[in-house]
Amino acid sequence: MTDRSPETTRPVRENSAHERHESGTGPGHGELPFTLAAPSFVIPAGVADNARFLASHFAEIGLLFFETRACLDYTESDLPPDLAGLPVSWHVHLPLDLPWDQGADAAWDAVTRLMEKTAYLRPRAWVLHPPAAPGLLTELADAARSAGLNPADILLENVEESDLCALWDEILTCGFSICLDLGHILAYGQHLVLDLPGLWERVRMLHVYAPGPGGRHTSLTHLDGAGQALLRDMLARFSGEAVTLEVFDEKGIFESAALLTAWTDEWKGKT
Repeated sequence: MTDRSPETTRPVRENSAHERHESGTGPGHGELPFTLAAPSFVIPAGVADNARFLASHFAEIGLLFFETRACLDYTESDLPPDLAGLPVSWHVHLPLDLPWDQGADAAWDAVTRLMEKTAYLRPRAWVLHPPAAPGLLTELADAARSAGLNPADILLENVEESDLCALWDEILTCGFSICLDLGHILAYGQHLVLDLPGLWERVRMLHVYAPGPGGRHTSLTHLDGAGQALLRDMLARFSGEAVTLEVFDEKGIFESAALLTAWTDEWKGKT
């Protein structure tokens, strides 16, 4: 593997999102038992403007890197230094089009370059769409450890191409964590992922939204009864750090934040 060593050790979180929620910081979110995070694409603007807008409302921002080449070309105008001063914690969603077809080395090279670009924000986790082919995750974990990154800080997400079941033994061996996506479970019938042995000890993040036509991520106001029941079950079993409202419009994300807060309060203490 290529020898690249980004500054990726797990940070001391001065801007602790957990502390902000415990102190009641947020737009009426109340005291949730987890960090409430928003993606960095909610208003029709660039990453920096989205982050500045969201920092007044959410304790954590998930920096979305959709396309590898475009994100590798980001400059200080896209990721300006002042973002490090926002009172939020950060995680990064790595690109959907990493060059896995060229091997783990090529994918890792792209990942580390993006880690270098965001090191000043001190992200606490990295969400990754896993490759479908077995073996590549093992190489990735080896490269991460060689660079000083704990694979537990890489959160593998269940996606349309993989519900994680076929990769589970490799995931356990490598020590990766999990980002469990509610919408993907509902849209693609991935309920079997919920029964994987040792799953909930590894789930550090939930992606929450209502799945819509064509893979759209819609407000929780569109979540039907079965979806609400699944969300309630997932939240009851979740002991991780953050719940990301993966809704990409301003109205929808604030609707979802209010509804999630109301549901969490309603479900509190109920079996």
